[in-house]
Amino acid sequence: MLNSSILDIALGMVFLFVLISLLCSAINEMLAQFLRLRAKNLEAGLGNLLQSGDGSKLADDLYKHPLINGLSKPGQKPSYIPPKNFTLALMDIMTGNTGKLPADNKALIETIEKQGLFAKTEAGRSIILLLHEAGDDAKKARKNLEGWYNDAMDRVGGWYKQKTQIIIFIVALIVCTALNIDAIKISQTLWTDIALRQALVEAASSTDIAGLMAQQPAEQKPPAAGDDKSPEQPDNQVEADTAATNAAAIKGIEQSARTAGALIGQIRELHLPIGWKKPDGQWAVEGFDGMDWLVKILGILMTTFAGSLGAPFWFQLLNKIVDLRAAGKQPGKSGG
Repeated sequence: MLNSSILDIALGMVFLFVLISLLCSAINEMLAQFLRLRAKNLEAGLGNLLQSGDGSKLADDLYKHPLINGLSKPGQKPSYIPPKNFTLALMDIMTGNTGKLPADNKALIETIEKQGLFAKTEAGRSIILLLHEAGDDAKKARKNLEGWYNDAMDRVGGWYKQKTQIIIFIVALIVCTALNIDAIKISQTLWTDIALRQALVEAASSTDIAGLMAQQPAEQKPPAAGDDKSPEQPDNQVEADTAATNAAAIKGIEQSARTAGALIGQIRELHLPIGWKKPDGQWAVEGFDGMDWLVKILGILMTTFAGSLGAPFWFQLLNKIVDLRAAGKQPGKSGG
């Protein structure tokens, strides 16, 4: 059985990593909302999907269409486009912006081919092929286009996740450097300071970590177009959902800011050797030589890497350590 001190140190360090990861996620979410990273990522994805051979005209026309333009505030582009809006707007553009689509699928294909503006482009050929595959079934044709869009949005979500990983690593590096969160120094202190170690274990046991986990975004990616599983919902419901999304974005920034502030306060309340100044006012790096600085940099980089792994990873590991500690406790022997 592992030494209980080692388990306690591991528990304390993992608890700290959970808090740091949650802090980085909250800051990342603020940046994503403020800089409209999801909208920009969606725009890049649509530009790739709707290659028209004439710059990005088809994608530009799509954003100008009332069904799409109305999804965001004036002067901004939406971060989420429901498949229903995308499909109707695209078919309207491909048929000449008449505001009235042909009654059947065959007539729709003929109209698009006669229009000719986008029919011979890369995107146009893909659209016509998807429409032909549906035969005379107009409902299936629409589902084909929505499926094409949803598959593209899955790839866009993957791009966004990769970008998010880079951003979170940079955020973690800034946070750990600014707060001087040195994993090596903290673990050494916990090994020698029994009282601090026990206090950290108690903090980890008393904190509602599951509640903190519930506050972070489920996925660091754009709202998935595939989440709209009811393409037949009425237009007024789509508009209501869009208004709710815009209001939620503003509240999301405020909530992320409050969460980040609370997490910073919680990390400081652990009374760990964090920060560039000691309680007596002296700098924590006074008297450092070259080797000390090397260890310090390594310790901060270790914390940065840990914070970039994400809170779910550390939360699962924390639960395993708690179970391991509980299994290691020997029941009291009764006199016989």
